[in-house]
Amino acid sequence: MSTYQFLNLDYLDMMADGDDDMKATMIEMLVEEIPEEMEKMKQLYADTDWNELREVSHKMKSTLGFVGNDAMTAANGEIEDIAKTGGADGGEKLPELLGVLLTIYPNAVAELKTELAGLAV
Repeated sequence: MSTYQFLNLDYLDMMADGDDDMKATMIEMLVEEIPEEMEKMKQLYADTDWNELREVSHKMKSTLGFVGNDAMTAANGEIEDIAKTGGADGGEKLPELLGVLLTIYPNAVAELKTELAGLAV
C-alpha cells in the first residue's frame, strides 16, 4: 500500500471493496472533476455568486471524502458555511480558504494519477 502526502484513500478503498476496476473508475472521475470544480469555485468567488459557490462547495464534500485530505475538507466546509451567509460571516477568510484548496488540489490530483497508473499495471 502506498503512502501519499496529500491523499488518504481509506474511504475510497472501502467503497471500492477490493474491486480495482471500480477504484480506477472512481479515481478517473476525481481526476476530471476536482480541477473543474476548483476552477468553478474560484470563478464563483470572483463573481460573488454566493449561492452557486455554496452549492459547488456542498457537492465537493462528498468528492473530497474520497480524497481524504483533512485540510481540503475543512477549508471546503468553511467555504460552504461562509457562502451560506452571502459572505457576510467570514467572507474575509475566503481568499485564504480558497488558497488552501487551490494549492493542495494539483498535488492531490497528481497523487491520484499515480495511484491510477499503479492500478493499470
